Parts: sequence; structure tokens; C-alpha cells
Amino acid sequence: MGFELDAQRPKGWQPFSQPLLPRLFCVAADAHGCGHYRIMQPFASMQRNGMVEGMIAGVHLSPVAMERFQPTSLVLQRQVTDTQIKLLESYRDFSRAFKVFELDDLIQQIPIKSHFHGLMPKDIVKSLRRSLATVDRFVVSTDALAEQFQGFHADIRVVLNRLPVDWWGELPPSQRRVGRKPRVGWGGGSSHRGDLELIADVVRDLADEVEWVFFGMCPDKLRPYIHEFHAGVPIEEYPRKLASLNLDLALAPLENNVFNECKSNLRLLEYGACGFPVVCTDIVCYQTDFPVTRVKNRYKEWMGAIRMHLEDLDATAKMGDALRDAVQREWMLTEDRLVEWRDAWLPN
Repeated sequence: MGFELDAQRPKGWQPFSQPLLPRLFCVAADAHGCGHYRIMQPFASMQRNGMVEGMIAGVHLSPVAMERFQPTSLVLQRQVTDTQIKLLESYRDFSRAFKVFELDDLIQQIPIKSHFHGLMPKDIVKSLRRSLATVDRFVVSTDALAEQFQGFHADIRVVLNRLPVDWWGELPPSQRRVGRKPRVGWGGGSSHRGDLELIADVVRDLADEVEWVFFGMCPDKLRPYIHEFHAGVPIEEYPRKLASLNLDLALAPLENNVFNECKSNLRLLEYGACGFPVVCTDIVCYQTDFPVTRVKNRYKEWMGAIRMHLEDLDATAKMGDALRDAVQREWMLTEDRLVEWRDAWLPN
């Protein structure tokens, strides 16, 4: 009587009195894209390359367990609920570790049509400021996001999104011209209804000229015109599934709003890794040095750009090859890029 197992003790126990490498305790906000691209994959890649040790937290540790673990840094992603903030405040008061807050969206201005609109705390700006008051550094994913958060924290660092090599580096090559008509489509998460509705008239008017392929979500108003719909898959299966769509042309529409302006170019990176040529909205986050076709969100421009690519599928395919080469050359999570993550997460 009076004894019980401490389930957290194995997590806190360490065999060496001094860590052999910088030790990280990382808290991902979710197990979806954000959690993987900004926390899990960078940490796993650094760990494999012998740059850090540590763990991705399944749960927060008590002050005693955290003292046993003795991390060099705590990396805390999008912790903004009242319960999460109280835990951050306990870390501030009881842990000597360097503390990093990670965020990759302008969460106080989520678009109304987004699946995630309304899921944040009502006074999200106040909550965010409380969270940031507990940490030593604030890491974001784009320069535009850093500008929007100017004044929220004294030490804001930008670390760009990259594609993990084990997911995106050796995809089976996508096939081209396998449909009876050119295969044109979109792939992504469930929060893009407003973005996809931008091209609803385009989808309708090209329904007889192309095979429309949608993966992950498709607004109801587009359903009558599409050739294929593929339901979402677990994030680990996403790269191969996207590549298997065998698109002759991929689209990346985004509503013109400050939330999207602060996003990263991740959609272009994913399409590029598959070798898909791309037509995208001409918006800040997509104005990188990539061989893609950018258009204003006007019906005439979207139609003109898509038809231009359909008229010369050989040249279009070469753009897809060039985009894949650019992504593989500059945008993979290789060891030199991992240094950027390590430096942002460690005291320096």
C-alpha cells in the first residue's frame, strides 16, 4: 500500500550525468502536417545525423521528471490554451532549460472558410502573448510571419520549411499523360475550402477538357465536375499518395489575405518533389525563385494559364522537371539545413 508506478520516470531517467549531445524535449502541437514539418521531422533528422538527442513528448513532464531529464532546450509548438500556458509557466519557473516557442501560422487571423477557424482561444492574441512571455526565443516559418509578430518577442528567428529526405527524397517517378485527357488537380489538407472555391468556375468550364483530380478535400460545389477524388491518408503515406496521382498539371490557389501571405511555400515544395508542373496564385508565399506559372485570382488568368500549359504538354513537363530539380537541390532537410534548425532551437 502507498506505492504506485511512475509512468514518467523512464522518460526522465538518463544514464549519463552529462548529456553527450544537446538534449531536446519537443512538444508538437499535433500529429499532422504542422507537427511533422516543424517539430517531428527536424528533430528526427537531427537525431539521425548525430546532432542532438532527446525526445518528442507524448505528454508534458512534471517539474520533477523534467529536472531528471535535464534538457538543453524545450521546444514548444503552438501551446496557447489556458492549460498549456500554465504548463509553460511552470517550465519557466522550475526548469533551467532554454525555452523555444514554435509557430508556423498567423493563428489570430485564420480565414473564415478554413476548417480551423474558431478552434483557437477567443482572445488568441492575449493567450499568445502569455505563452511568449515564458520563453527565450520565438521561431517562425517565414519572414512575413516574423514581420506580423514584430513586438511580440525580443528574439524572433525564421527557419524555413524543408522537405524531410526520407519522405520526399526518393519518390517513385510520377507518370505523365496516363489519362484519356490531361490530368489536372490539387492535393492538400482539409482547411482549403475558400482557396479551392476560387477556381470553381474554372473547374466547371474545363470539365470536358481535362480529368480533374482532387486529393484530401473537394468542396461540394466542385464535386459534379471532377474525374477522381482521393480521400486523405495518414501523413506518413501522403508523399507517395500525392506522387501517385500522376498529374500533368497541379494547381495551388490561395485566397489573397494576410494569413496566406504569411504561409510558407510548402505546397510548391511538395508538388515539386513529385515533378508536377504548377500554376499558382501570385502571392507573397509563392514568389520564390521557382519555375512555376503565377496568376492573379481572376477567372481569365487561371483559364489562360491552364490552357497555355495544356497546349504544350512537352514544355509543361520540362517545367515540372525543373521544379523537381530546384526542390531537391535547395529545399530538402539535409544536414546543412539541419544546422539552421539546431541553431534556432539551442541557446546561442
